[in-house]
Amino acid sequence: MLQFCISQQSNETPFIFPSTGISVYSFEEAVYHVFHYWRESADNFLSEAMITWVSELGLSFIASKMKEIVKEKSFSTRILDFLQLIEYFEPSELANLHSTLKTWEQRREWEQLKERADFLVERGEPSKALPFYRQALQLEENATLLNNIGVASMQLSAPNDALHYLTRAHALDPHNISIMLHYTEAAILSKQFEDAIKMLKNINIDCADTLFLHGLLACEQQDYTTALTFYEQAIKLDPTTTHYVYKMVDVYIAIHQYDMALNTLLHVKKTDTNYYVKEAEIHAAAGNIKASLSCMHKVTNDTNNAIMWAKLAEYYRQDNDLPNAEKAISQAQKLAHGMENDKIRLERARIKKSIGRTREHQAELTELLNRFKERYRADRL
Repeated sequence: MLQFCISQQSNETPFIFPSTGISVYSFEEAVYHVFHYWRESADNFLSEAMITWVSELGLSFIASKMKEIVKEKSFSTRILDFLQLIEYFEPSELANLHSTLKTWEQRREWEQLKERADFLVERGEPSKALPFYRQALQLEENATLLNNIGVASMQLSAPNDALHYLTRAHALDPHNISIMLHYTEAAILSKQFEDAIKMLKNINIDCADTLFLHGLLACEQQDYTTALTFYEQAIKLDPTTTHYVYKMVDVYIAIHQYDMALNTLLHVKKTDTNYYVKEAEIHAAAGNIKASLSCMHKVTNDTNNAIMWAKLAEYYRQDNDLPNAEKAISQAQKLAHGMENDKIRLERARIKKSIGRTREHQAELTELLNRFKERYRADRL
């Protein structure tokens, strides 16, 4: 059966859900998004920004009802009342969702926060996950939470933060092999080599992960020949883990063997975002910035990932195309969250320096340093 849009006026201004980056142009699209992404929409579907956007659609009567729904204490009641503001879903669909929400609400708050954070990490958005992990840790400190926030921190190139969390996780669960492996990786990346070696001896198992960590240890100590040997062994044992391949590519980049880096990259069968980003890094290291830009365009043509836009801005800056660099970094800023924002601010500062806006460049660096100090203190309270 055909359904007519509740708003009959044209609309060119979307509402963008921050957690997914998805743009919606009608109220029907909004309720569809909330129904299918209710975890990610939790903080936004009744926000002031959403209510204002609904009013601007000419739906002031719905906006006023949304203001009333905000007062409801139960999350499941709020979301179901919202979804029933128009006749869009079948009663059976809402009943199934109600059952899911009821089960979810009965779980402890820290578990709900962890679940939301884990979901974001799986989507490749660790910076969006960190605030949820931190909220969860304020309610409950356990080895699993500390491990997961440690892994997310490593994905954000913050190994010192990761080691801080993983040290606490290991203390709570000293025989957990997964935590021991993550701790070792964070220790290596933090240049705490003696701690890493000691933990590797305690693990004392032969598997692809330990071979990889021996390779990473050699790599960080600039013993690239040994690193390649261990990475090759890890890939033979587990050819499906693309992370091993990407780390092997990094070694070839470090020793300026760019053709070998490209050949190694061919071991990855799925040409996804990570593949094109790594290919762009190879071309950039070889001095072929045009090729890097071509790779990044394949990524940013269909992504709302702030870091990818920042990488595109970086390559535009290196190509001395500063107008496009500014456009790309502006898009990155719109999409940025948490620690991502620090990386983007750093690239924005570099672009300002390239343009000649030295004072603004220095102000950006000062603010970044202050933000880092504040976050460091907060994480260790």
